[in-house]
Amino acid sequence: MGPSAPLWMSMLYYIMCAATLLVGVAMLVKGTVRRLYSLVAVIAVPLFFLNNFHTIARVGVDPFAYWQQSLIEGQWWAWLSLALFLYIVWYWGWLVQRIGGQKEGRSWWKRQQWIWVVLAAAAPVIVYGVQSLDDSVVSSVRTYEPSESRSANEPLGRIFFLYSHPFARDSYIVEADEHRVRKVVTLKAVGISRLSPASSTKELLLWSDYTGRHVYRLNRDTWTLVDQEAVSSPLSFASMEGEWEIRSLNQDVNTHKLEVRKGGKLLFSKRFPPYILQVLRAGPHFYVFADAMEQEHGVLYVLDQRGSVVKEISLPTSFARSMAVFHGRLVIATKPRLTIVDPHSWRVAYWGMGQEETQFDQLYVKGDTLWVSYVQRGKSGWLALNDQFKVMKKHELPLVYWEARFYGDYVYALFEPQEGNKADYAGEMNIFHLRTGQLAAKFTVPKQKHNLQTFQVMDEIQ
Repeated sequence: MGPSAPLWMSMLYYIMCAATLLVGVAMLVKGTVRRLYSLVAVIAVPLFFLNNFHTIARVGVDPFAYWQQSLIEGQWWAWLSLALFLYIVWYWGWLVQRIGGQKEGRSWWKRQQWIWVVLAAAAPVIVYGVQSLDDSVVSSVRTYEPSESRSANEPLGRIFFLYSHPFARDSYIVEADEHRVRKVVTLKAVGISRLSPASSTKELLLWSDYTGRHVYRLNRDTWTLVDQEAVSSPLSFASMEGEWEIRSLNQDVNTHKLEVRKGGKLLFSKRFPPYILQVLRAGPHFYVFADAMEQEHGVLYVLDQRGSVVKEISLPTSFARSMAVFHGRLVIATKPRLTIVDPHSWRVAYWGMGQEETQFDQLYVKGDTLWVSYVQRGKSGWLALNDQFKVMKKHELPLVYWEARFYGDYVYALFEPQEGNKADYAGEMNIFHLRTGQLAAKFTVPKQKHNLQTFQVMDEIQ
């Protein structure tokens, strides 16, 4: 069982396999009942376990959701698992009949044995399903006193911090600013690791890149559930912009499935080798950047509106943090240089910051300027490029930020807590003016039960 399943269910799974194997071997050696049935049971248990190993071994995958989806899709291994499980249930029922037949009340056993065996086998699945249906995603919202009134020069974005743990059933969203904590929202959602704006500026999209269970959409003003969709695999990418929804499912070690929806309707679904890192819809094309792990390089797939690959470009880097279209060219934040692709000729150019290796991070197009954040050894910062990719402005920080976001006229940079404060705070937020580089606000990020995963900046309530 993956960590998405409850611990008690995982224990039942292993106990069932171990008990069947031990009893089967004992009956086979002792010869109390027909050896053929016991031999089949002894073979069925390891086959049943190995047949499901690719779901058990995948970190965070909810095996029941994955198994059910595979049954619907007609996957042979899922139907074989069902057949093996039914045989194991039948074997225990048959043992009960044989044992019961040697004691008093043989007629009672004949009438009742299959009812109890089937109920015992189905009970864990039924309880698990009821628990899943009864879970309320937003379990509590703690609202604190309103922040002090902001001055005209203060940043207007709302900052949301996400805390989670891959094996815990609860996650937290904290809204805070430079004055105080505004809200602490507790979610009954396992291992949520990603937080991004959804189709509306009033919605948050919550998902995980290591736990395949649900994708959530929450109204961040009322903290009510807008949508909850079950997924059978962890996601490597997800975005919602207007009526467009793009996601990449990490199905297994050999396959990523890209799904593109428009207005809630599936436009196309296409399988790629892993690992899909970034997807961008721009004009008539979809740009898909994948890390070809076995070849140790990157691949840029260019798709049309029907999902057909019109161009495949091999790139020397397997790293990509973001993508943007700037003056008709596709820009990819890679390392050690920016990657620039001309969609007319498909020529690839590169832009770097000299000899020092640079990891480019976030891209932000504002007017005729491309703002780029970056990380180097022992320092970080952001710079402005014009349409000729000439540096117009550059602001450098003496520390390496943990994560950064461009929003409006500001740069939000999250740093790890300084020595001496690690026990008290989860991090330190610095907000800089985009053009001048001056510090506009600074505050410590509160700790929660779980580790801080990421943050997002969104519009202020209108």
